[in-house]
Amino acid sequence: MSDKFIAYPAIFKPLHNSNDAYFISFPDLPNTFTEGHGLEDSFLMASDVLAEMNYDNKNLPEPSNLKDIKVEDDSFVVIVSGNLSAKKREFQKYVRKNVTVPAELAAKAEEQSINFSQALTEALKERLGV
Repeated sequence: MSDKFIAYPAIFKPLHNSNDAYFISFPDLPNTFTEGHGLEDSFLMASDVLAEMNYDNKNLPEPSNLKDIKVEDDSFVVIVSGNLSAKKREFQKYVRKNVTVPAELAAKAEEQSINFSQALTEALKERLGV
């Protein structure tokens, strides 16, 4: 299963009272905003908040066209992407379960370095249609 990504325009507004800091907002997602120090940190923070605030949102709006977004002063608009699947995994809670499997099957799986937790998780997802 491949990861799900989203991409939205973000407005980077320089904060002149702080050295090389930016306030980042997403016009299409009013509750999604952050700030960063320097462009590299700002892009990382923007991608992280985009995924964190929307990883379980089933009704995401269509992204606006960059040309339609008006900015003031020295603010600028860029596209930022976020990995929703990775963020969901980050927040996922795990529980320990003890299972019993036939010894011969366990030996064959160990010979092939099969991760039992991963194999059980995949089998449960398939059986449950998740």
